[in-house]
Amino acid sequence: MDVQVLEETARLAHLRADRHELAAALPAFEQMLGFFAAMAGADNDPAFAAGADGAAAGQAAGALLAGADHFRGDAVCGLNNGPGADLGEAMLNNAGERDGRFIVIPSVL
Repeated sequence: MDVQVLEETARLAHLRADRHELAAALPAFEQMLGFFAAMAGADNDPAFAAGADGAAAGQAAGALLAGADHFRGDAVCGLNNGPGADLGEAMLNNAGERDGRFIVIPSVL
């Protein structure tokens, strides 16, 4: 992408920016286009496509990572049970104002 293409794109998007601002922003736009290209590539990757049985792309990706230690185990965390019981109480003790086991949030409007 060059500055002329970026100027035309900005004009079509009704953005006000002079040539110097666009030239300074050009590397960020090129990086963004690279990210979009990577996402388009992932959309076309058969490993992430829905399976013949209609399985979602996330399930296909999960199958690829099965057995990999990339995700934490699921655990029930709450105020009264599980490994997060003491964490929830500690969080409530740090709250400015409480109403029982709830944190009171002041209205901002």
